[in-house]
Amino acid sequence: MDWTLDIMGPIETVEIRDYLAEGLRLGHEDLRAGREKIMLPEDVLDQYEELDEIAEEYGTSQMLSALLACSDAPEGLSGEVLYGVLGFCYEAVLDREDIPVYSLGAELENARCREVIEFQKQAVSEALGNSG
Repeated sequence: MDWTLDIMGPIETVEIRDYLAEGLRLGHEDLRAGREKIMLPEDVLDQYEELDEIAEEYGTSQMLSALLACSDAPEGLSGEVLYGVLGFCYEAVLDREDIPVYSLGAELENARCREVIEFQKQAVSEALGNSG
């Protein structure tokens, strides 16, 4: 998610930018503590719907969904949950690209979309290689 936010460029909506930054900060703490998911406090979770309603900037709604998926994972960050998170991240970048008509061909012709696909493939490959 950090990489996706970097590649997306600046998020102009301060409330969403701050919410994502706080969520990722908490996520980094949870990762260092060995937790199996992001443990967002209730007050942070309560802000989600309000922020999603104002998430008009391209890609921001998808990033909010990615963060929520990492928190709303009863069995931890399983492959299924992470698949969804990677999908939200890809869609966030796709939403920010100026593609007139969405199609597989148009996405594959877009350098940014290809960059995301390659990054995600590499990250999955590394994770599988390191898992035993």
